Amino acid sequence: MTPAAEEIALSAFRHRVDYADAAGRDRWTVRAVNAWVQAALPPLLAAAPPQAAVLDAGCAEQPFRALVEAHGRRYVGMDVVQNRSHSVDLLGPLEEVAAPAEPYGVVLCTEVLEHVKNIDAAFAGLRRVTATGGAVVTTVPFVFPLHMEPYDYRRLTLHGMQQLAADHGFVVETADRLGRLPEVLAMLVSDASILPVSRSVVAKAKVAALRFAAASMVRLLDSSALSRGVAINSNCYLTNGVVLRAV
Repeated sequence: MTPAAEEIALSAFRHRVDYADAAGRDRWTVRAVNAWVQAALPPLLAAAPPQAAVLDAGCAEQPFRALVEAHGRRYVGMDVVQNRSHSVDLLGPLEEVAAPAEPYGVVLCTEVLEHVKNIDAAFAGLRRVTATGGAVVTTVPFVFPLHMEPYDYRRLTLHGMQQLAADHGFVVETADRLGRLPEVLAMLVSDASILPVSRSVVAKAKVAALRFAAASMVRLLDSSALSRGVAINSNCYLTNGVVLRAV
């Protein structure tokens, strides 16, 4: 695919404009990412130099712009293609970004790193744009269905994030597993598309039964009453929430 064709393909994807509660398979990751960013970002903004801008790398429709600006910070959006509101300031891939004259004290990079072609080059790009002592607030999926195909290249663990950080001039300041097993299961069931393979009454009845079972399971898994007073331990979770410190 030529660069021009790839730009057209990337521009065709529609991204969320905010992280308000979502519907469908995205809802659990959206909730987890939103809650974590809302908690992790403000203290870092407060601690950064007052005049320092905040870079949102892979900003798309800029769902966290309002949060940054609500804390009195100048917001700079960066992405590979222009968004619908034409508010992306810097166009280009993270892997190729040049070092700015004034590196950023805080960089935001949410649900982006699974889509970069070269993860090492992307981490090197993050380090170039981040001031020494500055912070990168990043989330990247661990369990999530394929999306934005064919531009979905990887899933990372917290251990993978730790290694990439060490290789590219960062230390991990905080690392959190976002989303519990019931949410992972609810997301996976919600992703299922249950369709008949024929027009027979039997096939349609099976589909109806399976759809009912899936919807019931999602409601049960999404109920806080299910896990209240219960410890559910699992190595499966939705997304990594990591704050990197540039050294």
